[in-house]
Amino acid sequence: MNFLKFKKYLQSDNDGTFWPGYIELPDEENSIDINDFQNDKKESRFTSNPRIYTGLGLLLLVAVLFLNQTSAFILLILIALISTKEWFDIFDYGIIIPYPLLLYSSIAPLVIAYFYGLDNIHVPMFIFPIGVIVYTGTFVSYGIYEKFGSSFLFLIWFGTGIACIGYVLKNLGPLFTFLALISISLSDIAAYEVGRRFGKRKLSESISPNKTVEGFFAGLFIGSLTMFIVLNNFFELDFIPTFLLSLIFILFGVLGDLFESRIKRSVDLKDSSSILPGHGGVLDRVDSQILSFPVLVLFIQFLDLI
Repeated sequence: MNFLKFKKYLQSDNDGTFWPGYIELPDEENSIDINDFQNDKKESRFTSNPRIYTGLGLLLLVAVLFLNQTSAFILLILIALISTKEWFDIFDYGIIIPYPLLLYSSIAPLVIAYFYGLDNIHVPMFIFPIGVIVYTGTFVSYGIYEKFGSSFLFLIWFGTGIACIGYVLKNLGPLFTFLALISISLSDIAAYEVGRRFGKRKLSESISPNKTVEGFFAGLFIGSLTMFIVLNNFFELDFIPTFLLSLIFILFGVLGDLFESRIKRSVDLKDSSSILPGHGGVLDRVDSQILSFPVLVLFIQFLDLI
């Protein structure tokens, strides 16, 4: 049977991105009309894209939970638990990992920061479990340096970030925390949509091939503008510090996203998991916030806002 080959951009079922490719259709009478096929695909972008429905569901869930400080804190604990599991699954250790120790390490900074403040977090408190794991020989003969390094990196990066989110939640309230989180999400959405529709220049093809320079600037503008409005409504600051904090806050969110993308690229993975259809894993959704909130805490403490 002869086939007709058509050049086409195919849409990923996972995250809605488009990839160049070809489709082949039978070249015979009463075969599929390519125009009908393309029209069906256009409709399916809006009716069967899991990214849209998952995103709306997440927004509703987070908004409801952040109506109350206690429920928001419980959500942060849940995020820490799932993200920790996803991170160590990324590296596929191939061994039995004492997860209680690792979970303790990622949750301890959050709990301490929320109830007792950042001043009471001591590095040995959440690095100690890694030492126990190494000492007991868990990583022996399994690439100790790689395993220890990835564990140390995660618990410093994620532990610090989630602790700062908890600290902001406790001291500035759930509404401010929610709006700060949303500003980064809006930045991600703007970067994704502008990059998908108008992006021509790759931001960092070796790390994240779908990110574009055009999308980066669009996300930076929308996110910074949103955060600027949030800060203006909560603090009495001059224009310059408000503008700088908004810009740096969103910029570090982009760096956080690229950081996790680089980690996943090193082990040939696109997503940390598939728990969120169209979005990947929980860690994929919070990687930007994890790096942005420590910057926010540094600024508000330096400016004596808490």
